[in-house]
Amino acid sequence: MTQTSHLKSPAITNLDATPIVANTTGEGSPGYSRTVSGYVTTVSADAAGSTYQLVRVPTNAKVKSVLFESAAMSAGKISLSVYYSDSSTDGTAPANQGFIVGGSPGGVGFFAVDIDCSSAVAITEEVNQSGTNPINLRDEPLWQALGLATEPTGFFDIVGVCHTTAITTGALMGIRVTFVD
Repeated sequence: MTQTSHLKSPAITNLDATPIVANTTGEGSPGYSRTVSGYVTTVSADAAGSTYQLVRVPTNAKVKSVLFESAAMSAGKISLSVYYSDSSTDGTAPANQGFIVGGSPGGVGFFAVDIDCSSAVAITEEVNQSGTNPINLRDEPLWQALGLATEPTGFFDIVGVCHTTAITTGALMGIRVTFVD
């Protein structure tokens, strides 16, 4: 006899409960998608460790998609990491401003690690290229997906980091992030 599974997502299980358990927006309940995009032109001969602040999202954003593209840089590898905003006007705690997000798995290469930009990179989904942001974490607020114990104030920046290989030729790179908050 062949076994046939009939499984339900947590969102469907909540809706089938008695009484019904309301799902949270972006976590099984519909919500409005927001999209933010940004780009920079890297500088020729940028060394490993150079950072490029690309977009800013609220700490409670449930990130659903991170699309990345780049012109050819001749050499260079980019990781997509999460930093606290460095703004003194958006509510981000001064002690956190501009620092990489800690926790586990933390913000270092959270979305992607070492995207090879030596040749042009066509628009590519990078929301989980690193393997640290699987589908179940994309239903959580970003602060929680990053492993923080409590929600910080303010915003996060998604930052391209010239990670392991220096950039030879300056070129455009950018991302488009879709999230629900």
